[in-house]
Amino acid sequence: MIKRIKEYVNSLNQRQVVALVVVFCIAAIVFVGMTFFKDAFQQIGLTILLVELAILVTVAWALAGHAVMKSLFVVGASLTLIIFLAQAYCEVPNLTQSGNDALKTLIAFGLLYIGFNFFRALYKEVTERTKTLKEISKGESPWVFLIPFALFVGIFLWQVSQVVYPIIQNLCIYQ
Repeated sequence: MIKRIKEYVNSLNQRQVVALVVVFCIAAIVFVGMTFFKDAFQQIGLTILLVELAILVTVAWALAGHAVMKSLFVVGASLTLIIFLAQAYCEVPNLTQSGNDALKTLIAFGLLYIGFNFFRALYKEVTERTKTLKEISKGESPWVFLIPFALFVGIFLWQVSQVVYPIIQNLCIYQ
């Protein structure tokens, strides 16, 4: 057992040794603190935990927002063009049923195309973020981070749909 520990310590680089020493120092501080200052240390520990969770949630929110917005910018021009064409058509004085049907088909196909491109770009962004997180955590899935990240991606997608849906729904062809 001691031989394996020596082999492991010898295989560490300088950065890993520093990290290991820091972990041992923190563990020693926690042990001494819990032994002699149990009540005060529990309060400090809870505060530190809450601060760490706040930082984790903030970083997950920022990365999720970045992924969704970057994906939205990929399809933004297409979405803007579809909405502009539909609103410009609604301003035409002579609307016909065949024109309305053509615009409905154009919007449906355009939204399918835009949705596919949006989710493809979002999938690419999310997999890049997940890959980066796995590299940081030595190949393991960091579920503590991925769960709030996925939750915030879902919240941002819901917010985008809350903005785009009324615009599409209030076009003249659906009135």
